[in-house]
Order: sequence, then structure tokens, then C-alpha cells
Amino acid sequence: MPIVICLDVGGSHIATASLQIRNGQYTALREARGDVNSMESRTCILAQWDAVIRQVWDPQQHEIAALLVAMPGPFDYVRGICLMDGMHKYQALLHMDVRSYLSATYDVPADAVRFVNDAEAFLWGELYHYRLHGQRIVGLTLGTGLGSALYDNGTVKDLNYGSAAFRQGIAEDYISTRGILTFLQQRGVKHLAHVKALLDTDELETERGEAFTYLGDALQDFLKQHILPLQPDGIILGGNIAKAHPWFLPAVEKKLQLRCYVASFQEWNLFYGLATSYQQ
Repeated sequence: MPIVICLDVGGSHIATASLQIRNGQYTALREARGDVNSMESRTCILAQWDAVIRQVWDPQQHEIAALLVAMPGPFDYVRGICLMDGMHKYQALLHMDVRSYLSATYDVPADAVRFVNDAEAFLWGELYHYRLHGQRIVGLTLGTGLGSALYDNGTVKDLNYGSAAFRQGIAEDYISTRGILTFLQQRGVKHLAHVKALLDTDELETERGEAFTYLGDALQDFLKQHILPLQPDGIILGGNIAKAHPWFLPAVEKKLQLRCYVASFQEWNLFYGLATSYQQ
């Protein structure tokens, strides 16, 4: 029985799921998730990917009809070639033909290995969840980087605003884990590895408030500069930083009078969204 395998590749994780195809419909089978050290060697990274993929696929039972991969950029999504250089992730995969590797490793026709920008895949999933297909919606993912995509009239396109000019650099310098940690380091807080640690550390209550005020101000400026000119009906915020939305999002929504949705954080929505994009 043919299956589709969907991959969500992040800077620090990989999540995957297998879906069975029945009469043009997708039925969920298995899911798995694992950590990835995206600054490791190519061999190590690919082994970490493979360990998770093998958890959702039994080659004795199922043939893989398609591999659908949500991938952060820069990436050549048409040819399947990694272009990430100096992005603090996947440097070892620079110029690698990821499509050919996956095709050969999992015995899938090359044209059935498809790549979607991770922000586009996220947006497809949340459109599926919120049933917003009749509206013009921007999706933003706040995490290791800043992803951005626009849905309009049945199509999703990558905006690539993470690398858009913003303040004294690019948007991702400010609206990301790196941006928040840099802000904190400038105030003497140098021991945090991620934003969640900021939320979990009681003695950093003052710094926590300052950090999320900083994030909210940066997000407001970014939205006014790059998103509001697109005239969206609303935005959907995802990524790990969006899980802290009570700390910064109400002020943004009130100030800009913009309808904001918070991601469902249900991985299966992204997988179904990938499957939906494959059907387009």
C-alpha cells in the first residue's frame, strides 16, 4: 500500500509522519520526532534524519509514493539543493543535492521528492486548521529564524522576509531566538540557551518582561514595514517563540488593529498541510 512521508525539518529538530493514500484522501499512520544538531557534520545530520524517518516507515509493508519536505531557507526548492550559508544551521549541507540523496536512500522517484519552504508548509497547515482558505493570510514563524509566507486565492508563496532589511540589519537579527538572546546578553544575561529557559527561570522576571517588550516592539515595527502593506485579513503566528504569545501578542494586536491567530501547535496540521500542497 503506497504511503506519503512528510518531514518538517527545523534548525534543532525533525518531525515526520506517514500518511496512507486511499481514494485521494490521506489517513494518518505514524509520527515521530527527534533532535537534530544542525551544526554537526553532514554524516551526523543525515543519520539523525534517518533515525526519525525509519520510525514511521516499514519498508516491508509500505512503498513510499512521495516524500514531502518542509525545509528552512535559503534552499532551492525546485532542484532540492541546500543553499544555507552562514545561517547558523545546516552549513554542512551547503550545495548538497538533498533531493537525489532522499530519492536514492528511500527508493522514491526524484520527481516525487518535493520541497516546500517551512513557512509555506506551516501556513498550509494552519489554513487547514482554522479553515481560512477564503481569506488573505500571512503566516509568520518565530523561532531559530523568522519565516514568512502569504496565502491568497488558493496559493501560498514564500515571502522570505526573514532576510528583509530591518533596522540595522535584517528582520531575523531581531525577531528570532538569536535576537532575543542577543538582547539579553547585552544586559548581562549570558547563560540562556533558548527562550524557553527565560520563561522557566523565576529570578529573571524583570529581564523576561524587558525581553518580550523588546520583541513586541520589534514585531510591531516589522509588521508595519513589511506586512501591513500586503493588506492581509489576518496573520498566523507559529514557531516556538509564539508559544509565549501572552507576553507580547496582545499589545501588538491592539496597537495595529490586526487579527492575529496563534498556531495550533499540532504537528499533524502541518503534515496534512503538506499533503494538501502536494495535491495542488
